[in-house]
Amino acid sequence: MKIITLNNAGLDWQTRELAAKVSGAHPEPYDVILSVKKGGSYVAKSFLKFFPAKSMGSYGEIDLNRPRSMYRKPRLVRVLPHIPLWILNTCRYAQALWLKLRQQISEPKAPAVTLPEGICHKVNSVEVPEILLIDDTVDTGKTMRGIVNAVLAANPKARVQVLTITVTTASPIVMADYYVYDNDTLVRFPWSRDYKN
Repeated sequence: MKIITLNNAGLDWQTRELAAKVSGAHPEPYDVILSVKKGGSYVAKSFLKFFPAKSMGSYGEIDLNRPRSMYRKPRLVRVLPHIPLWILNTCRYAQALWLKLRQQISEPKAPAVTLPEGICHKVNSVEVPEILLIDDTVDTGKTMRGIVNAVLAANPKARVQVLTITVTTASPIVMADYYVYDNDTLVRFPWSRDYKN
């Protein structure tokens, strides 16, 4: 298992590559580009710097209340800058193994997602809407499954594609169509709590 740390320049380099890949593979414009708030928003902001404006319609964010990871616990967040990188990497590695084990034991359950009203209207206003979902990481795929379910509930004819920087497990319930890294590559982003300058 590899752990990669991306700074902002590295993120821009990765999203520039993804933008070129998406433009080549999907010449028709997307009616809606959606990002998952926080990590996905940062990836989308970087991606949209390089993606042709004529290739997209509306942009929106999905705000999900996801379970807290160990890196979001307030006491731990205060000490993270003082912890050596090798310990932080070991913690990430252990967390990834635990996630894979849980995924093997039971099927991940997709969260119930409500689309923002404006996005829901846009998805309904096109007969066959083209949607691009953006997040920083796909682990089990349950977040993406929840959003895809919400989009298809609004318009069953919608065509949904997923873009992410990394896919961390071998068989998520929703696989990304566009990604840089796959199984066994963890990425530490500039917005990660354990990111060190």
